[in-house]
Amino acid sequence: MQMDLYKFLKNEEKDFQGRFLSDVWSFTDDEIEYNHDFIQLIFPLNKPSEAVDHNIYLKDVNEFLKIKSDEIIKKNIINSKEWFIQFLERNNQWKSYSDHNQLRITRIIECLRLLISDDEADLFYSTILSMVGKKVNINEITLDYWSNA
Repeated sequence: MQMDLYKFLKNEEKDFQGRFLSDVWSFTDDEIEYNHDFIQLIFPLNKPSEAVDHNIYLKDVNEFLKIKSDEIIKKNIINSKEWFIQFLERNNQWKSYSDHNQLRITRIIECLRLLISDDEADLFYSTILSMVGKKVNINEITLDYWSNA
């Protein structure tokens, strides 16, 4: 199924799996944890994902500018960020030495910086660091990715 990322991010059209953005927001924690094809859609970047092969990303500069300037999409990306923070608050496995949710965190920081603002990206990064706490089990490479995202 072909999909229109712009309309998906506005919650007007389904993704290639037949889900609206609001359907993703209704995922259970297990669905968030074990589905690996949605994070690239709700937090798009201007580069392909190394984790999935659906090849959906902000390739076209006009699509990028259209998404970046749409207030509804910005609001939805911020809602997605808050939704993901709530998932992290309910779960602790991501605070281990290595976990795929750490890659998702890097993507979210990068997406917020690319499409919303540096302030929004920095706020999310600070929130994550406060959730991790002082006794950090997360590997240094991941912490570096977060700080450089």
